[in-house]
Amino acid sequence: MDTEFLPQKESIFKTKTFPKPVVWKRPQDLSERPRLISHGTSRHDMKQGQLNDCWFLSTLSAIAEKSQLMNKILPSHNYTFGTAEYTGIIHCRFWQFGSWVDVLIDDLLPSVDGDILFAHSSDPNEFWVSLVEKAYAKLNKSYEALEFGFEADAFTDLTGGLAEWYNPADLQDKDFYLIRAAFQNGAIIGCLSMDRHGRQEKDKKGMVPNHSYVITGVEEVPYRHQSARLVRVRNPWGDTEWQGAWSDGSEDWDYVPDVIKEELELTSKDDGEFWMSFDDFRRQYCNMIICNLAPDFDHDGISDKAECQIMTRDEWQQDFNAGGWLECDSFYKNPQYLISLHPDASVQRRYNGRLPLIVSLMQIYRRYQKLEGEELYAIGFEIFQLTESLETLAGKMFFDTTDPLMPENEETYAEYRETSGRFFLDPGHYLLVPSTQIPGKSREYILRLYSVSHMEYRCLGNCFNTSTT
Repeated sequence: MDTEFLPQKESIFKTKTFPKPVVWKRPQDLSERPRLISHGTSRHDMKQGQLNDCWFLSTLSAIAEKSQLMNKILPSHNYTFGTAEYTGIIHCRFWQFGSWVDVLIDDLLPSVDGDILFAHSSDPNEFWVSLVEKAYAKLNKSYEALEFGFEADAFTDLTGGLAEWYNPADLQDKDFYLIRAAFQNGAIIGCLSMDRHGRQEKDKKGMVPNHSYVITGVEEVPYRHQSARLVRVRNPWGDTEWQGAWSDGSEDWDYVPDVIKEELELTSKDDGEFWMSFDDFRRQYCNMIICNLAPDFDHDGISDKAECQIMTRDEWQQDFNAGGWLECDSFYKNPQYLISLHPDASVQRRYNGRLPLIVSLMQIYRRYQKLEGEELYAIGFEIFQLTESLETLAGKMFFDTTDPLMPENEETYAEYRETSGRFFLDPGHYLLVPSTQIPGKSREYILRLYSVSHMEYRCLGNCFNTSTT
């Protein structure tokens, strides 16, 4: 038995109770032929249980068919439940603030009336879904801590990659091809449906309001002597689907050649997966997140090689360097970093004379902290162009008289665990200043910088830890 995550109420809910008795059972008590994985991991394995963690499960379903990533999360698949050789210990791994961490759990799962209470596989003999969810719950000290979250956080914890946000309403027609290229080249893409609570069911057209989905296909198909741009989406519930144009059984499919429908694996099952037009996708979703293992510098949907990657861990501390955002008189007290981008003719030819730079700022905030009354801070950063290199901190007058550069993706201060900005800059020196929006807030953070060309980086001052990796 895992003494760090005991089979007790506190491991499930810390601030509320479940209305029925919960019994913790092992896979061999729940199935006659239990397996960790039956026939490989698949997006169709995922079925959400009595926990509001669709943001995590939708991401896990997208990763399920990427063996390289699944092997990081589940390093071993050799578990023979109920045999003399089986130890009852399951090994999982998650990316946490700069490194992959090991999480060991036992195989006891909470059940009610003989059924697994939370996430489970569509195959009753398969248990990898339930056990990965349990390991993530242990990492966050309870199942309750997994309720309600952002897919971007799950993307990062399950891949160590870089997640970038998009507003579907702002997507242009040409962005369909960016999304298709990203998907075809291994990116994980999630989306959040509009909050349509209060509307009649016929107006919702089967969409679950304010719910996390994942994109599982992006295709352009022949249709009535033209073409139709389609997006396939999956609901982690494993049922409840879109009922509008291009949905299962829609007459739109009558005008698509059978050979194309076979290639698209078109079915009419209520399995939570459905097709919709790109136009409807833009209307039905309010957020889209694309996560690449390596940055997509030129924004064509394809990951590029980051020749230079830098990561540093530091902190804001009240009464020292927690100066608040640019509108605060104390902004100059924040940590300040000098970035030097060196000329590179071959790179500059590819990017219209500029050098690409992506900056990611992540506050070190663990999900269990919200149950203890501690909230996410609104965080962000500013970059300023310098006429020459600095040796000491920039003072208040510099920030009063110098405007920051705007990133391509209009990064703003928001209550997210991680925020990022994409820049195309001239060779030269730049000043990077990360901050919380409200001054006086203490918290650790991680900065990750990605560049195609050579880059130098050092702390000018107001820092605690100047080491980088």
